[in-house]
Order: sequence, then structure tokens, then C-alpha cells
Amino acid sequence: MPELLKGEALPAIAVVLVTLIISGAVMVPFLRTIFPAEIKNAVSAQAKVLKVWDTGVSINDNPQVGMLLEVTPAMGAAFQAEAKTVVSRLNAALVQPGVTVEVKYDPLKPQRLRVETIHVGGETRPSAAARMQELEELRDKRLISEAEYQRKREEILKAL
Repeated sequence: MPELLKGEALPAIAVVLVTLIISGAVMVPFLRTIFPAEIKNAVSAQAKVLKVWDTGVSINDNPQVGMLLEVTPAMGAAFQAEAKTVVSRLNAALVQPGVTVEVKYDPLKPQRLRVETIHVGGETRPSAAARMQELEELRDKRLISEAEYQRKREEILKAL
């Protein structure tokens, strides 16, 4: 082994190491796109797509699109946020403004969200069961009080 380090192999080893480091650094954004980090204390909600654009990134020939979303949580006011997600190239043309999506977001940082499902079949309103489930998640995580839970629960039941 010491003979390798004394001879001409040292520059070759350095080149290989630098190449591996650069290759690893270049792969990090792609790996984050394929395997996004879990959102702690995530809450599910429905969102409406307001705007769609191509990010110029493709993964396995499937495009990544950016979307401006209007998120409608069960508890609290609606808010807008941007998200990127990979869609099937077969369904890419169906992802249009007006389509609904299911998202998970961090209630403490609402701009941190992830698209779970895209409903390309048309616009649908969140079901009462889905809204109740989200409301229960907020209560279980102690993000809303029992009084807020009961008030919003009454609103959902009255809308049936």
C-alpha cells in the first residue's frame, strides 16, 4: 500500500475522490425530490390548484410541475402555498388550474407542504368525513382547543 501513495497513483486517487464527492453533491437535489423528508405534525387538507408551471425537471421521463395552491384546512383560514411534485407524463396535461389535490402541511409553517394525491377527474369538495378527520388530527396534536374543536365540528355537521 505505501508504494501506491509514493508513486503516480496518488493523483489518480485524488481525482477519483473529487469525482465521487462532486457526483454525490449533484445527486442530493434529485434524491430529495424522489424521497422528500417527512413533515412532522403533518395535517391533511384539500387544496385547489390555482396555477401550474413546468419546472424543467424530469424523473424517469415524468415531469416535475410547480403549483400554486389554495389550501383549505378544516380549522382556520385558507392560505396559498407553492409546491412541486412529479406527475405521470400520461396525466401531465390533466393537471390544470381548478383541479383538487390532497396535501399534508405543517400547521406551524404552512408554506411547508407536500402534495399527496392529485384528483384529475375534476373538482371535488372535501368530504365531511375528511374534514372531521383533519379536525381530530388538529385536536389530537393539541394545535386547537377543545372549544375550537366543538365549534368547528358543529359547523361541519350543519353543512351536511
